[in-house]
Amino acid sequence: TNNKHSKTKRKRGIKLQLRRIAYNASESYLVIQLTNTSGITFEIDFLKVYALMATKKENLSKTGNKTDLYLPYAFKIYNSQSLRLVYVLPKFVLGSKEKLQLELQELNGSRKVLLKKRL
Repeated sequence: TNNKHSKTKRKRGIKLQLRRIAYNASESYLVIQLTNTSGITFEIDFLKVYALMATKKENLSKTGNKTDLYLPYAFKIYNSQSLRLVYVLPKFVLGSKEKLQLELQELNGSRKVLLKKRL
């Protein structure tokens, strides 16, 4: 998707992609795609969404606008597979110095992917 909101982060064979952000009435929709090409099954522990505040020195600090997506059961993404999620949040608008951060953590493992996006 060619979209101004599209952003991708790859780490150790795991691709975390924010494909699109859409707004409707009082809700925001984040379309997220996860792809595994690592050769090892990736079991999701959690996916967190943060709003980050950047200072003049670009140091980032987490604000109070944090939501955690704990999936109702562990999703496994097998090698060469993808998973697409639509994450529905209360409508939000980030300021000019704020960034959106997605954090994906592996269950019982050390793989972690962070994606930061200025809107």
